[in-house]
Amino acid sequence: MRVSRVVMKFGGSCLRNSESFRRVSDIVKEYSGHQIVLVPSALSGVTDQLIKAADKASRREDVKPGVDEILRKHLKVAGEAIRDGDIMRNVMESVERLCENLRGALGKVEREGLKQSILAFIEGFGEKFSSVILEGFLKDEGLNVKRVDAEEVILAFNNYLNALPLLEETAANVKEKIVPLLERGVIPIVPGFICKNVDGTPAVLGRGGSDFTATILAYGLKDDRSDVKVILWKDVDGLLTANPEYEENCRLIKTISYAEAKELAFFGAKLLHPLCLIPAERKGISLEIRNFWKAESEEYTTISSIVESRAEVVKAVSGIEKVTMITVEGEAMVSRPGTAAKLFTLMGEENVNIRMISQSSSENNITLVIDSADKEKAVEAIKRSDFFGSHWIKVNVEDDVGLLSVIGAGMKNTPGIAARVCSALGRKSINIRAIAQGSSELNITLVVSRKDLRDAVRAIHSEFQLGSEG
Repeated sequence: MRVSRVVMKFGGSCLRNSESFRRVSDIVKEYSGHQIVLVPSALSGVTDQLIKAADKASRREDVKPGVDEILRKHLKVAGEAIRDGDIMRNVMESVERLCENLRGALGKVEREGLKQSILAFIEGFGEKFSSVILEGFLKDEGLNVKRVDAEEVILAFNNYLNALPLLEETAANVKEKIVPLLERGVIPIVPGFICKNVDGTPAVLGRGGSDFTATILAYGLKDDRSDVKVILWKDVDGLLTANPEYEENCRLIKTISYAEAKELAFFGAKLLHPLCLIPAERKGISLEIRNFWKAESEEYTTISSIVESRAEVVKAVSGIEKVTMITVEGEAMVSRPGTAAKLFTLMGEENVNIRMISQSSSENNITLVIDSADKEKAVEAIKRSDFFGSHWIKVNVEDDVGLLSVIGAGMKNTPGIAARVCSALGRKSINIRAIAQGSSELNITLVVSRKDLRDAVRAIHSEFQLGSEG
């Protein structure tokens, strides 16, 4: 007999007051015929509050008001949601104990400085708080739930703030610590975002990492006798053909492949952690992005290994405003092998995420597009390097740009797509500053003036009739 398992992740906007917690309960009860694992995010805004507190501690400023506010927020939400007095007392004690641990960690920052390991530990408190409250609330609702420490399940490589999971080791932990609970009819609650390095130090999976937690757990739950899916409960219907702030005629994407969804996540779709689809894809686990406030709706996005129809050539267009274009150029680069490799190494050492790269055939210039927040450290690293820092090499920095990405598996082996993209922009008098297309042919990425980005998104959306159903 096959077992049906569902991993549900609830974002911070789904955990904010008594009404939202009761909606969580209703959803869980609706799926009572399945084995369920719950993954809560931190309450909205809490992770930012924790990072701010850590920064203040590093400057030896008073962190007490910030910690007190975090405590008040969680006790207020718990007090509104939980009715049983004994359960509420237990939750209060757990939340206050966590706050004491948080204060201790911030004290360590004041004494020793803000290291990545301690920052990862501090950032994870939001999910610990929310999972305590969710466990108490669902017990109050009569559900058989048990909180499981994420650190005891998800193992990662030795990285602190953007850890990568060791999938097979984690899968073994899931089978040991999660599956027995499911088989006894218990609903495990595993805090999102948090993990542990193999050396035992705390780590987190990067911002938005609760999505990643859900798919990592699903990877461990999938076996020959089980069907597994992941539901990411958000405050929107799902992935869209464009950012609605840019294109009012955008529509919901009901089905999309893993590959396309990964491209959308990388190029600005904030609904998804960029890496969360990898564990799901490796085991063929489907994901649904559903609107928490319209749980019964049939309007949602399913991400799976679907085969794209050739008729749907382009799936979506995305735009990112806050990027910077850096061009490294000089005739001396032509005769020096390994130029691109050295540039990538520099960016990697500075933890700079490269959104796009374009290189001329003459090899005398390389253009990188990076997040604007990384501009200063990227430029400084290039200029101080022995390889690029001489007067033979020039570094040009352009801040007035935006990144446009046209995404769709149907583009593969379909001739003329790049020509249509360029023509559509040309008709709107939008100049293309740089262009790149990956060998996978899943996207065409272009740099345009930031002031033209919205018009560029609209032009592509119209050209490929992305606002039309079917």
